[in-house]
Amino acid sequence: MVAECPPWLRYCYSGKDWSLAIIITGQCLSLVALIVACTQLILFRKNLHKLLHTRQHYKIFVVTIICSLVRIPWWFLNIVSFENNSPPAIAIQMLNRICMLSLYLMQSFYVQTWLKLIIALSQYRGEKLLRVFFLSLDSVLSLLCVLELIYRAFDKSSKSQLYTIGISMIACCSLLICVIYILVGYILFYKLKNYFRGQYKIFGFVLASFSLSFASISRFVCLFYNKFTNQYLNDDVFALFCYFFPDLVSFLTVGAMQNAFYRNERKQKVKGMTVGLVTGPAHELI
Repeated sequence: MVAECPPWLRYCYSGKDWSLAIIITGQCLSLVALIVACTQLILFRKNLHKLLHTRQHYKIFVVTIICSLVRIPWWFLNIVSFENNSPPAIAIQMLNRICMLSLYLMQSFYVQTWLKLIIALSQYRGEKLLRVFFLSLDSVLSLLCVLELIYRAFDKSSKSQLYTIGISMIACCSLLICVIYILVGYILFYKLKNYFRGQYKIFGFVLASFSLSFASISRFVCLFYNKFTNQYLNDDVFALFCYFFPDLVSFLTVGAMQNAFYRNERKQKVKGMTVGLVTGPAHELI
């Protein structure tokens, strides 16, 4: 079922070819992700607020909440199609840009929680440079997106290619994250192969890495499908594999790992033991 363009809605010129079922399900997914992230954040603040190594996890909560908040109106606006460069059309682009950037930062911050462990286990300069690389990449990409959003908010004179360029940059950076997942997983396995708990949690990281890599690759293929084949994907297929499934996988995977980290740290606190003496250098694995 596809929605029709209501006569009272300004700038609307046709109904969207996306299925209403996908749009409604996407809104429900975003709402659930928002509730879960807020609940986890409250639990972290209540029970783990004194632990310094949880700061990176708070960043993950912030970008997750931003993304889910933005996705809800974004799905709603995609019920119909709007005229190019009209206020609703520009709003859709800006909301999507914010959400795509938030999803990228969510994955980036998640990888950096593991990089902190690698840096703690070795003095190799290359691993510290990797941390600097992430910080630089995140900062530059965020700055470019903010500048582009400001430009689009004030320049409505013609159809801008900046949106396509910006989305492509985020998709490429997300694909780069997939490569870094593999690199981090290899380094973790090499450094923690003698720790039983470390090996167990590395398996969790590998599983999460495959899931997030699938999400990034799926979005990348959908965004560049026309460039590769000179054809367009079916509208529902594009909506599913470029937005819905990548969002679903990202929310589920990162949320599950955040919950596992919380349960592990909460367990240590309940036992009344000092974190680090119980689990050794592997206590920040999640």
